[in-house]
Amino acid sequence: MPSVLLLLAFLLVHPCMLHLSESSNNFTDQSALIAFKSHITFAPNDTVFAGGNWSTTTNFCEWFGVSCSRRRQRVIALDLSLVGLYGTISPHIGNLSFLVSLDLSNNSFNGFLPHEISRLHRLRKLNLSYNQLEGSIPPTVHYCHKLEYFSLRENKLNGSIPKTLGMLPMLRTLDLSSNKLVGTIPSSFTNMSSLEYFNLQFNSFTGPFPLVIFNLSVLTGIAISSNHFTGMVPTDFCNYFPNLQVLYISFNEFSGKLPSQFNNCRELVGLALGFNNFHGSISKGFGSLENLELLLLGGTNLIGNIPPFISNLSMLQYFDIQNNNIMGSIPSDLGRLHNLNELIFQQNDLTGTIPQNIFNITSLQWLSLTNNSLSGNLPLDSRISCPNLEILFLGGNKISGPIPSYLSNCSNLIKVDLSRNLLSGPIPRSLGNLKYVEALHMHSNQLTAEPNHHEQSFLSSLTSCRFLERLFIHRNPFNITIPDAIGNFSNTFNTFIAYNCQIRGQIPMTIGSLKNLNWLDLGGNSLTGNIPSTVGRLEKLQRLYLDKNKIEGFIPEQLCQLKNLGELYLSNNKISGSIPNCIGNLSSLQLLSLSHNGLTSSIPLNMWSLENILYLNLSLNSLGGSLSPNMKNFAIIDSMDLSCLRCSEGLPDERLDIKDVVTK
Repeated sequence: MPSVLLLLAFLLVHPCMLHLSESSNNFTDQSALIAFKSHITFAPNDTVFAGGNWSTTTNFCEWFGVSCSRRRQRVIALDLSLVGLYGTISPHIGNLSFLVSLDLSNNSFNGFLPHEISRLHRLRKLNLSYNQLEGSIPPTVHYCHKLEYFSLRENKLNGSIPKTLGMLPMLRTLDLSSNKLVGTIPSSFTNMSSLEYFNLQFNSFTGPFPLVIFNLSVLTGIAISSNHFTGMVPTDFCNYFPNLQVLYISFNEFSGKLPSQFNNCRELVGLALGFNNFHGSISKGFGSLENLELLLLGGTNLIGNIPPFISNLSMLQYFDIQNNNIMGSIPSDLGRLHNLNELIFQQNDLTGTIPQNIFNITSLQWLSLTNNSLSGNLPLDSRISCPNLEILFLGGNKISGPIPSYLSNCSNLIKVDLSRNLLSGPIPRSLGNLKYVEALHMHSNQLTAEPNHHEQSFLSSLTSCRFLERLFIHRNPFNITIPDAIGNFSNTFNTFIAYNCQIRGQIPMTIGSLKNLNWLDLGGNSLTGNIPSTVGRLEKLQRLYLDKNKIEGFIPEQLCQLKNLGELYLSNNKISGSIPNCIGNLSSLQLLSLSHNGLTSSIPLNMWSLENILYLNLSLNSLGGSLSPNMKNFAIIDSMDLSCLRCSEGLPDERLDIKDVVTK
């Protein structure tokens, strides 16, 4: 006690000594920050270190991202999130002994997480998410015993969760999602009595449902989707978590009956059980979740019908039951879900017509009913507007009748799939008003041209869709010509698939204006005339299919300018003349079919220099000459048909079928 009094007396006589002590501590903080800066390899010029910032000529408490305590002028917070920094995290960060909050999220820090962070005993928030950190989680991080928020989300961390992490009694949020972590959840988690939310999604964790969390009664969020957890989910788990708001366990290997006892989980807002090995049906237990906003049950082997009580979940925004065996009709009462954003029913056995009430949900943004057995006409009420609808996937059903003109009222549509149905009549010209549409899949129907408008097709109106990228209209009996206006498609237009469409006439020269086109398929039509030389302007073209038409003339040498061309099908036409000598310049070419034409002369010697060729068919022509000794370059070829090079007729060329793919 006397020694304390002596020290106080000394400081009263010599107050400058207290100032010197504080100056020394401040210098420690400044030095730590300067060392941190030295590990930054890149920073945008307009942030952080610009204009003399982070310079010893200014007070470090005034530096960008730095916050200091008022009394002692010690660094208590460092927030450099979202500023585009590259580099490593300096171990000197551990010298900021008064640090309470460290946020370096959304940058590009790499390397290891320094163990020196464990010296920050006052630290309450540690956010290093969305970086490129590697290595393992330091086991000494538990020395930050006041830590309440800990996020390493979206990095490249590996290894397992340290057992010592369970020695953080004040931790409320733990987010280790989207890394490369493995192993099981440590039993020490049972000691994290303050834990409210933990996210381990998108890793490679294994083991059964983590029973160690059953002691954590304050949990409001459990997110363990996209791992390799196995076994059964305890039927009574809701008894342990009365405050649970989020349960995400999708994309694991859980089995047994689909959990359905939710009477004690009535606070649930988000429930994702999809893509596990469950079985069962949508039982009445789901009807008690009156606060539910998200319900994901896709890929869980469900059977039965869509129960009517779903329409009572008035807060529901996302409802996904895709990839199941659900039968019956779509309840019209679902139209009462006025907050619904996404309705995903694809890949089931649903039958009947699509209720008009579904299209009257003004909040709906995504409607996917692909690959069911729905039938009947689409609702034809012209008052339907669906103002927020962006995704409309109805492909792979038995829907008949016309394409309703009100689709143009759905002004925010981005992707539309009406393919593989029984739709008939014309494609409405009003679809040209869809100013945001990127993809239109209308193929494999019974669509035709407008009566008395064979020469002024819907293609002209679609050129007004300035963001259109992909147009699939193949396998429809349109009986149209390609208008000159096709060259007016926007710079985003890259895919045009229109084979087997009864298209006649010539390919217009304006086709060469489609600078970003990479896939053009006009095969199986009745096209005549020559291949336009302007095709040579399509510098990004990778696939060109003009087979099974009535095209005449020569193969234009301009084709040799297409350096990215990988597939060229000109078979089954009336093309004459010789194969251009420059064809060997198509170094990317993998598939080449010129069969069943009237080609003459010799096979160009440089054709044998096509080192990437996998399929070559020159059969059924009138070619001559000798085979080149350079054929040894064809070592990787899978199929080559040079038969009947001097035949005048024969069997049609086999053509690779195009897979109809609609991506989310």
